[in-house]
Amino acid sequence: MIKLKLESSWDDMIQMVLEAEPHLTPENIDFIEGEDEELVRRLSQKLNRSYEQITGWVECVSAREILIA
Repeated sequence: MIKLKLESSWDDMIQMVLEAEPHLTPENIDFIEGEDEELVRRLSQKLNRSYEQITGWVECVSAREILIA
């Protein structure tokens, strides 16, 4: 079980995520506290990236670092 290390709230990050990946839908980025793995799994499938890549990407967005598309 993973726990994402978010420096910003998910609500604050949604706009950055959508700007980086505009084809994502609200259903793709819906996040429920404690269901980190479900979010990462959905994004991994939608973006065709590995679990580890998505985890790192989400944490970078949270830290407001450069977005890796």
